[in-house]
Amino acid sequence: MAALLRVHEAGRRLRLTLDDPRRQNALSAEMVEAIGRALDSAAPGLAAAVIDGAGGVFSAGADLKSLSDALAKPPPPGETDPLQALNAAGGRFFARFAALPFVTIAVVDGAAVGGGMGLAAASDIVIATDRARFALTETSLGLPPAQIAPYLVARLGEPVARRLALTAMRVDGREATALGLADFFCKGEAERDEKLESLLRAVERCAPGANAETKRLFRACRTLTPEAYVETAAKSFADALRGPEGSEGLAAFGEKRAPSWARRSA
Repeated sequence: MAALLRVHEAGRRLRLTLDDPRRQNALSAEMVEAIGRALDSAAPGLAAAVIDGAGGVFSAGADLKSLSDALAKPPPPGETDPLQALNAAGGRFFARFAALPFVTIAVVDGAAVGGGMGLAAASDIVIATDRARFALTETSLGLPPAQIAPYLVARLGEPVARRLALTAMRVDGREATALGLADFFCKGEAERDEKLESLLRAVERCAPGANAETKRLFRACRTLTPEAYVETAAKSFADALRGPEGSEGLAAFGEKRAPSWARRSA
């Protein structure tokens, strides 16, 4: 079987390009496994991972053939439905992707449908082009957008996420940016590449550990009580300031030089 994922790592950057034209870059079990292997193999201290799609498609979302195959195998009495297990595996993938310690940037230059739209929503930063098309098609197929709901709500807010899901509405890149689904709209390839490069350079100026902890705190503030968050955040700040990145950052500021992590990215 041909490789479903093109992986390119250079310096502190990782690029993952979904490349399964037969299934329109669907998030099949094989694709999810390939992404997992690439993440497991990434070098420590990574600044950012870019995820995009080949062939004019970001991702068609769920692999409908796999769902049909699982549907044809009813579970024996007392056993977990294989459809439930398949969906839960997808949920664990999205949870892992959203919790990655480095910055994730989705470049949507084509269709992002269902789970593909969820993958974009689970990313830290989203670039959409004039060829981007986003659609939550699940309800039009008689299904809920089950595992991607948390990421859509976190990115869009519940009213907008609900409206898109309950209407199976399709939006283009410009509309997606206005709604907050995408952070940047780019008209063409040159503008897209320029924006991506500027974002990567900005991310590389930030300490990898500090970015990882920032992502963790942003997740924590959605679940902890205000009192618990204050103490969690205070310990995080103190540990960082006394840690190697905090020491290096303050030293670099005082000496008017770039910190060590930024020099490694130059």
